Amino acid sequence: MPRTKATARRPVPLSVRMREAHAVPGSQAQNMATFLEMLRSIPQEAIGTDPKTPERPVKRAKTTGRPDAICIAREHLTLPTHPTTVSQDSSVITRHGIGELIALRTTTSELGFGGVLLCISPRVKSRAHGFDVFYVIEEEHLSKRLVSALDLAKGYDPREQGGLWAAVSITARQSETTVEVELGIEIWWNLTRFPWNISQTQKSSQILQGVLETWFPHVRLPKSTTLARPWSAQDFYEAACVPQKEPVDADLALMQVNGLQASLYPFQRRAVQWLLSREGVRWRQKGKPGLEPYMQSNPTELPVSFTKDKDADGEAFYLSSLFGITTRDISPFLSRQQLRGGILAEEMGLGKTIEMTALVLLHRRPKGPDMVLDPYLGQELLATSATLIVTPSVLSDQWLSELARHAPGLKTLYYPGLKKAAQKKDGIEMSAELLSEHDVVITTYDVLRTELYSALDEPNRSLRGTKQYERVKSPLVQLSWWRVCIDEAQMVENWTTNAAKLAKRIPRINSWGITGTPVKDDVQKDLRGLLNFLRLEPYASDTTIWHLITTADKDSFRKLFNQISMRHTKSLVRSEITIPAQKRYVITMSFTAVEEQHYQNLFEELVAPCGLDTQGNPTRDDWDIEDPAVQNSMRTALDRLRQSALHPEVRNRRNLGRKVGPMRTVEEVLNAMIEQSDGAIRTDQRNLLSLKLSRGQILAEQHQVRQALALWEEVLTTCNDTVSECRDQLDRQVQEVEAAKLGCDLKKGTAGEQSNSTDSGADDHDDVANLGEAKVGEARRRLRSALEIQHRAVFFCANAYFSIKSNEKMAMPNSDEFKRLEELETKHYDLAKAIRQDILEESHGKARKLMEKLANSAAEQDFAVIPESKPVNQKGLETHKIVDALEQLGEALSRQADHLDDWREHVIQLLLKPLVDEENDEITGEEYEDSTKLQDEILVYVQVLRAAIADRQTVITGQKNYLVEHETKAATRMAKDGDGPFPEKLLELFEARDAIKPPSVEGDPLSSLRGLISELRGLTVKLRSDALTGSSRAATELAIVSHLLKLTQQEQTEQGKAAAKMEQEVERFVNILNARLEFYRQLQAVSDMVAVYEGPSDDAALQAVLRQEETLQKKLATAEGKHRYLLNLKDADSNSEEQRICVICQSPFSTGVLTVCGHQFCKECITLWFRAHRNCPVCKRHLHQANLHDIVLKPQQLQSEKNVASFGSPRTIPKKKSSAIYTEFNSEILAKIRDIDLDGPNFTTKVDTLIRHIFWLRESDPGAKSIVFSQYKEFLDVLSMAFSTYRIGFTSFDKAHGIAEFKENPGTEVFILHARAHASGLNLVNASHVFLCEPLLNTALELQAIARVDRIGQQHETTVWLYIVDGTVEESIYNLSVQRRLEHMGQNLKGKSKESTPELLDASLEAANTLELQQAQLSKLMGKDGISGEVVDKKDLWTCLFGHVAKSRHAEEERLISNPVARGFLAAEAADARRRDECDETA
Repeated sequence: MPRTKATARRPVPLSVRMREAHAVPGSQAQNMATFLEMLRSIPQEAIGTDPKTPERPVKRAKTTGRPDAICIAREHLTLPTHPTTVSQDSSVITRHGIGELIALRTTTSELGFGGVLLCISPRVKSRAHGFDVFYVIEEEHLSKRLVSALDLAKGYDPREQGGLWAAVSITARQSETTVEVELGIEIWWNLTRFPWNISQTQKSSQILQGVLETWFPHVRLPKSTTLARPWSAQDFYEAACVPQKEPVDADLALMQVNGLQASLYPFQRRAVQWLLSREGVRWRQKGKPGLEPYMQSNPTELPVSFTKDKDADGEAFYLSSLFGITTRDISPFLSRQQLRGGILAEEMGLGKTIEMTALVLLHRRPKGPDMVLDPYLGQELLATSATLIVTPSVLSDQWLSELARHAPGLKTLYYPGLKKAAQKKDGIEMSAELLSEHDVVITTYDVLRTELYSALDEPNRSLRGTKQYERVKSPLVQLSWWRVCIDEAQMVENWTTNAAKLAKRIPRINSWGITGTPVKDDVQKDLRGLLNFLRLEPYASDTTIWHLITTADKDSFRKLFNQISMRHTKSLVRSEITIPAQKRYVITMSFTAVEEQHYQNLFEELVAPCGLDTQGNPTRDDWDIEDPAVQNSMRTALDRLRQSALHPEVRNRRNLGRKVGPMRTVEEVLNAMIEQSDGAIRTDQRNLLSLKLSRGQILAEQHQVRQALALWEEVLTTCNDTVSECRDQLDRQVQEVEAAKLGCDLKKGTAGEQSNSTDSGADDHDDVANLGEAKVGEARRRLRSALEIQHRAVFFCANAYFSIKSNEKMAMPNSDEFKRLEELETKHYDLAKAIRQDILEESHGKARKLMEKLANSAAEQDFAVIPESKPVNQKGLETHKIVDALEQLGEALSRQADHLDDWREHVIQLLLKPLVDEENDEITGEEYEDSTKLQDEILVYVQVLRAAIADRQTVITGQKNYLVEHETKAATRMAKDGDGPFPEKLLELFEARDAIKPPSVEGDPLSSLRGLISELRGLTVKLRSDALTGSSRAATELAIVSHLLKLTQQEQTEQGKAAAKMEQEVERFVNILNARLEFYRQLQAVSDMVAVYEGPSDDAALQAVLRQEETLQKKLATAEGKHRYLLNLKDADSNSEEQRICVICQSPFSTGVLTVCGHQFCKECITLWFRAHRNCPVCKRHLHQANLHDIVLKPQQLQSEKNVASFGSPRTIPKKKSSAIYTEFNSEILAKIRDIDLDGPNFTTKVDTLIRHIFWLRESDPGAKSIVFSQYKEFLDVLSMAFSTYRIGFTSFDKAHGIAEFKENPGTEVFILHARAHASGLNLVNASHVFLCEPLLNTALELQAIARVDRIGQQHETTVWLYIVDGTVEESIYNLSVQRRLEHMGQNLKGKSKESTPELLDASLEAANTLELQQAQLSKLMGKDGISGEVVDKKDLWTCLFGHVAKSRHAEEERLISNPVARGFLAAEAADARRRDECDETA
């Protein structure tokens, strides 16, 4: 019999060894016979020949029928002859579609050569049909298609929708003793008719991948992992649809929007046409102008991710690799894809509001039935032609005003939500019928957030009774809205929030997401929230498919969002719009001397924790920018320096030593700096004097007493002056506070007579008073510190006099020198005691005052008197138990009272013991230790008093004090372990307390006075009822009970008052004890200061102290120079514009040196002079290096800088206006701005310049309004105070109705905006000036602010003013930001003319700005975890911190070389050096 081509694939027969290896039961011949018997048992008519409709065999339960399927491939395999035990005539057995009964399994061959082991067996084995027929198929007979077919035949499940399965056919040709088997495998793919519940499992995805790679290699299966990064925001913006200009513009040129009071730009008409097309209509100009139906998609266009292919029979079908499905009919998928609505993603400022208004006016709801079925909710709803617009709360007023201005004919309503609507008193009910009568309804996300639960259906649950109140349902879900629009749609990025859930639930026909920034951070998160609102399935709900399309299938991603989203950018439509030109100026200013000093000090302080010096050089070998700690320190330093460049108070008040009240002006900042500097100097002086005293002790230990005495007397002389100065300062501060209090009282009295007094004045008075008290406290601390050093010096001198006097070699007894030393010794010891008493005056006075009050109370017996329990003379039948209990309690309380009196008396006696050092007591140095013994005894008595009084309160009130009980148990446990104060005495007292403890059982009403009263009251009620019935016994008992109740209540009241007063007395004892302890603690500290020196006293120790003194002296000299400079600033008026002239070179300077003697020189000259002379050029005072203090005296002037950079070339472009981002500004006008006088306090350079600038705008651009932008809200708070001071009207984003006030109130000149305000939808075209208070590295932040004014609707030329302080981190940030923007511009200019026109450069800047906005992760631009400003990447940190330092250093070197005096001095120095070298060589 001839072989077919398929039959030529002949495998190798199975060997005996293989059969044994697999342990096949019986022989292969017997297995084959069983296999043939099973084939014969399958009836042909039952199975049929059509694999599309196979039936299950008899005795098997039928299941749901399989869906329609298509055959995508057919494979054949002829197996070799096989022996059989059944001998019969030749026959052929053919059975189709038996894959449900017969299983084909393949494994890797174990014969030592490549191939596959094929096993044919029943899917369900039984005794009758149990076999395993094996074949080995050699590798050369295997094809990829055959292997895939065999793999797919392993499983069998033709019922799964969209599933892949294999239909197996077997033909067995049997001769007398052998059998030849042919396999036929058909690959079937179940069709998917409808786009519902489409999802891929991991298993189905793996099967699909193998099928596509084998039979459809031209179809790419999206592959992704959980770690795959999603597409970028730029991918979305590139995918969004941009309507074509031609030939659309010709048809739309005459588009008329009735009721629209504005003209549409050409691109806006195209946008409106696109919006109409997404709603199923389009504008038709030919014939009768108007709307006509429109099919959104081309009938020949395939749905997203679908491709057209042919099956095994050559018939066409459609395949989606994304969904893993096939279909013959794509119309359901096209219909599913035809979403009514989409995403309007125009760039900020291009008129999304006007475009949506035009859509509302053009496309109204056709007339139809009043009630319609909403397919999403499955409910009959009232149909309305209204458009619902959901907007952020701050933009609701803007939408209402824009609609009123551009479409006054539209009936517009604001829906405040059910709760606020119910609070209104106008009587208007916000019903669904009322909302349906309007054209546009405005509501907010806040309303959606609070109204979700009133929008949900009531749960179906059984109620025990009828409902008392009907549940109020939100009208938002009672209407079938014609259109629902969500403005700033990025706010529903999190689809699990209440607002997003309700936005999706609201019934509507058309859905629109309106946003200029649809992607803030992450494509997967942000866009899925939008699709969830649009109800675009399966992308919104199927996580697997959404992950695939956003990480692996970019073609489908682009196609999908090209269909449903539309976007224009300013760079694309620049030629079509007429937004007035925008000018950009950068104004560079210099710090005042005070600000410069503060900034430089802060700079030095902050860079040190970063491991860097002030030049940016690492200070340690292991410094690493990748270290998170280093990065965090650098970010913190950069953030604080940027804030300091705005105003010293922003976040730096504590560093300036300011704890009370705000610092508003430069003068206040200077005063704070002087106070801080003075405090630092005094600390250094104290430390230096303390070191000298310690050195004297070492000398004394070395028996150099006279040298030690000389050193101590030197210290004492200095201390005397310091103490005198501190006393004078304290007196002045006290007088100032008293004067300030008197002035405040007078002002308050005057204000009290006036009705218009304000709270701010009172606050100012409080600030002044608090600040004065703080200064007095600081002066007291300084005096105490000086007295402590003076006390040590006096005491050491007295010791020295004693040592010298006692040494006969140094002073003979009874000699004049001896008597003089003895007199000095006595005098200094007495003086030391007087100083010690002065130091302890405050603590001693406090303790003494409390002790005197206690003594007076003891003398007057003004302590709690514990009342005695009164006897009970009456007892009735009903009350005998209560009376017995009352008598027992009275006896117990009386017993306890005796001990309480004794304990209190003992504590009082202990507390009244006189303090040491009061009269002529000599201190021993052990005072604090001795006082602790007394303290311990008093403490244990206080503890037992607290516990005993708590026991008493338990009996009185019936309430146990668990806190005292816990403290008692803890103290007892510690005492038993030998710990705690006076453990033996404490255990003794607690044992006595237990013996006299009144009995009390928790829950027993008869064990407390409160419980007895409750029992008596209950008995009174019962007896009163019986007495009313005429019972004489009850009346008698009632009289007894009433008497007992009154007596017990009186007892409880008196005992309760006594116990409460005793508790107050215990607290009083504790306060006195603490005061005594504080006195002894301070006394001990003073004693320890003059204790015998116990440290090392050799020469090494002496040299170490000398080195410490030298270091401290240098530090002190530097601090004194700095302090002298600050005082000089205050004396010379820090705001003076007077130039500083160097007396050496007679030229003005900005960077100089101030000597400790108060003279100023330029840094170059004094450096050269000091190297040669080591003295002051003016007064000739000898100077050390530490006596020279660097100063910066920059002239207060404004400069307009211009940035020049090349595009793609290192060469320098000539300075042309067209080549800069920021252009030049008239220097004469800048001078006029600078010269404007401010009738008020000076705040800081930036604040004052901004105020002057606004004053100048009042004259140069009358009526102009401005936006002031900063990333730091704290700085804007300072600005607010300044604006209020200078009567500049302002409002802000955070104020209620602040936007409307800015637009409508002519007196409101300034709108304050901060970077965290989320103001992306804000329209402030009535402003024409934008002030950027600081440069920003993330340009997207400043573009967000500029876009508030630079947008369609702007009628005036706009100006952006950027403020920068020279020589600060702002300069570094600005340079880096400009460099990057120019790089973006350079990319856009590639391939264009080198001689770029201004128009070309402006277009390039627009494109660069668009790129910045689209690439920025907007919600991640601002810092967190303590960083108030923007996020700065780690690779930019060093440049931002130190970029300006390198520039400044280079400029100083250039100036030094250009100075003729310096050049002459350097030449002379070089000549001297050469002469010295020649002399050395000659020698």
